[in-house]
Amino acid sequence: MSIICDSMQQVPEIAHIAPVTRTQALECARVLLHCGILMALVIGGSGCTPKHSSQGAIQARNSPEAPAPRTLRRGLPGDPRTLDPQLADDDFSFQVVRDLYEGLTAEDSHGKIIPGVANSWTVDTTGMIYTFQLRPDAKWSNGDRTTAEEFVQGLRRAVDPRTASGSASVLEVIKGATDIIAGRKSVTDLGVTAIGQSTVRITLEHPAPFVLQILSQPIAAPLHFDTHVPSAGGQSQDGLKVSNGAYTLVTRVPGSFIDLARNTNYWDASHVSIERVRYVNAESEATELREYIADQLDMTFTIPMPDLSRISEDYGKEVLMAPILGTIYLELNVSELPLRDSRDLRQALSMAIDRNLISTHVIQGVTPAYSFVAKGITGYTLPTYEWASWTRDRQLAYARSLYARSGYSDKRPLHLRVYFNSGEGIQRTMIAVASNWKQNLGVVADLVSEEFRVFLTDRKDRHRWDVTRLGWQADYDDPASFLRSFPETIVRMTQPTTVPSLTNCWTLQGLNRSQTIAWRYCRNRKGFCWMTIR
Repeated sequence: MSIICDSMQQVPEIAHIAPVTRTQALECARVLLHCGILMALVIGGSGCTPKHSSQGAIQARNSPEAPAPRTLRRGLPGDPRTLDPQLADDDFSFQVVRDLYEGLTAEDSHGKIIPGVANSWTVDTTGMIYTFQLRPDAKWSNGDRTTAEEFVQGLRRAVDPRTASGSASVLEVIKGATDIIAGRKSVTDLGVTAIGQSTVRITLEHPAPFVLQILSQPIAAPLHFDTHVPSAGGQSQDGLKVSNGAYTLVTRVPGSFIDLARNTNYWDASHVSIERVRYVNAESEATELREYIADQLDMTFTIPMPDLSRISEDYGKEVLMAPILGTIYLELNVSELPLRDSRDLRQALSMAIDRNLISTHVIQGVTPAYSFVAKGITGYTLPTYEWASWTRDRQLAYARSLYARSGYSDKRPLHLRVYFNSGEGIQRTMIAVASNWKQNLGVVADLVSEEFRVFLTDRKDRHRWDVTRLGWQADYDDPASFLRSFPETIVRMTQPTTVPSLTNCWTLQGLNRSQTIAWRYCRNRKGFCWMTIR
């Protein structure tokens, strides 16, 4: 459990998502919230793949009833909050934004970095200066040339605190970004410069090869010079028709559909074989599946868990499953009682959850999580709770002792308000968690769900809940993608410890290794080091 937990930053996610692999990879949500953390489950994966769930999705298929030739009808069981690449912070928005905008780099269907608007780049000997050469034929959908200065302006807008981008922290690897986001420096201090019209130079805080993955994400998209962005920096670009990706926006009817058309000025337009894409808002995962079966959709966003086995058997190759690097977890409100002052109580809640049972019978295709960093990060050895290897009987006995030590019993049960976004899979998971708590400890959980967009807004009010269900998906193949979510704290170090696959990993004075996770990119400052503590 968290030792320093009153200012942790995490993000919401949609559970069990599995959009099909396309040219445009998907990204995860980025909305900040401050409170504690309780691990629940992790979706297993390896490498830095596009954000696809192991639950599965149904691939596109030919349909004689398509509304227009070569129109792909994609299910979307939720309304995108925005189509602005710098403001997008939910997975429904990212679905569409990745079709509209392209960064300096891109990801292929296997999650590997490939050239995007930049057709080449070089890295200096320090590993901290990247120089990108833009394609001479890179254009906006209106025919304007895409310039280096537009990438500078896009990245500056992303880190500008007035923009209030929920994804801004992903850019903190760029020199000056952290201070700019915190309001300590001007956006002009960001380590991004334009050299002429076709060269972008980016200077980093430290060597970070994963920056190429970061630059493929929507937040790193260029800002068109004709885009009117007020001084507040946060205006949504939903109404704009100019984009630089494979598609351009034609029509958006909120809550109904979004129509995109092939961008004929896109540098690789000749290889974009689908002329039009229609994102169709479905009421639920079950509705989306019914529409697919009725040939009203060509691709689903996900497959409801109870139907996965049947659909896999009936539709065979039309079902696509792919791993991701992601963690599903519960976040605890440690700003208020009853969870604020009792580490024992928080640990008891964590231990009472039967991760193996849930991953076997409630959510297929996931693995139990005993670390916030997902299993599968290249070259990283996961830390874990000491009790993770205990027998289930021993875990429960210890959890009950902690629960009793915290002052609770069958006669005086703990009452918790549990808040989460609606969805069949999410609801089943939360019912299972509540059942674990009731059966194993006697906790009474009041389950409250809201439509996703309502949840995004209302969960910021910590008076509404004690526990909320969240998720985190990696932006790049490195533990820092998870660990940077925690607050940086200055602590005095002892001697470095030897931990497999990790350099610069230290043991804190007064804490044992099982209580500590350290960011591998520590910055030693005369006996001090920036560390992340759990």
